[in-house]
Amino acid sequence: MYLIKLKLSHRLLKLIMAMLLIEGVSISCAIAQSDSFSEMTWHGLLDLSYMHPEGPTNWLDNGLGKLSVNNAQSGSNIFNLNQATLLLQARLGWSWSSSVTAKYSGRQDIPVDISEALLLFRPVSTTASQFSARMGAFLPPVSMENTGVGWTSPYTLSSSTINSWAGEELKVFGGEAQYQYRFNNGDRIGVFASGFGNNDTAGVLLAWRGWALDNYTATLNDSFALPATGIGGFFPKQAAQTRPFVEVDNRPGFYTGISIERPGFAKFRAMYYDNRGNPSMVKNGQYAWHTRFGNMGLKMDLPWDTEFIGQAMLGETQMGNFINNQYAVDTSFWSGSILFSKKLDNQRFTVRYERFATSGFDYLPQDPNGENGQAWICNYNIIFLEQHQFNLEFSTIDSVHASRLKLGQLATQNEQLWQVAYRLFF
Repeated sequence: MYLIKLKLSHRLLKLIMAMLLIEGVSISCAIAQSDSFSEMTWHGLLDLSYMHPEGPTNWLDNGLGKLSVNNAQSGSNIFNLNQATLLLQARLGWSWSSSVTAKYSGRQDIPVDISEALLLFRPVSTTASQFSARMGAFLPPVSMENTGVGWTSPYTLSSSTINSWAGEELKVFGGEAQYQYRFNNGDRIGVFASGFGNNDTAGVLLAWRGWALDNYTATLNDSFALPATGIGGFFPKQAAQTRPFVEVDNRPGFYTGISIERPGFAKFRAMYYDNRGNPSMVKNGQYAWHTRFGNMGLKMDLPWDTEFIGQAMLGETQMGNFINNQYAVDTSFWSGSILFSKKLDNQRFTVRYERFATSGFDYLPQDPNGENGQAWICNYNIIFLEQHQFNLEFSTIDSVHASRLKLGQLATQNEQLWQVAYRLFF
């Protein structure tokens, strides 16, 4: 059965999720009269920003920059509607519910598209044990920062390099089950596991572009341009764009992990992900990449309304034929960040520092993929009238990437970004 699911097209996946939503709406409306359950609920986000970037190139325009904007656009001053997001939730019964997130962004291939669509199972528990599950199109539980509507962060405008990549390439279609046990003192320990498809191209951006800072979450029909560094000369079957939500080899992937929490003090989560991609398979211009990584996150509530979040990821991705014990592309990657956030009434000040790197170990030295760098982000935001948020943020990122020489650029670059943003939550 799972192989049949992996072969579903984008349109059919969207149709299934739309049917789940319609079912949820009809059931919730029907039972609303008995007051047993609430009617369908909805939440949303409107995200407007002014950006002033300082950098030679961006990665969206087939470059190797670390930002999605550069100072050649709009005279260095960019007014932008980052996204308009609508989250619809419907109660289907005591244990079942559905959730669909639709998003508008000028960067999407389809202006209005689905970001996530879920069917959730969470039965009422009267014991210390709690079981839950979800199925559909969703992001793995990688981030402890991005917890808001549309996978936004309450701390910063730009996600960390880890969470930026997760938002771009780690959307999966499958199912996830979780078991949690609650101790008498309130501590909790949980385990979770997932089987999924439609994530075979995860890793291509890390290998050929490297890490980046962004605040974008891919939709089901999205695609991203690859750097113009002569990739087609080595891999003529590779399309000029990568599609993050596709199935290439009909092999399911998996992830599994553990979480430990003491409410009001700390939460730790660790997971291992393996998409089990067949590196030699290519379909419709998309290669399957064998990508696996370990990811750990720690969130702590410190004195004086201060929060700490630390995150680290270590992994490897491979693509192409295996010759003389080497792949055509074989890239290891790692990134780590620490964040401190101080809250004062309706205001929040956040600082994040991170380091990142990739290294190539393949048989194509003409295609260098190694890089290393570091980034700082400072953010101040204030919430007023409950639903409105004002942000001021500064980002600076230094990186060294050898492939920039192919574009006639210096291998070492510094990029900076000033942002002023208004967000409306409803």
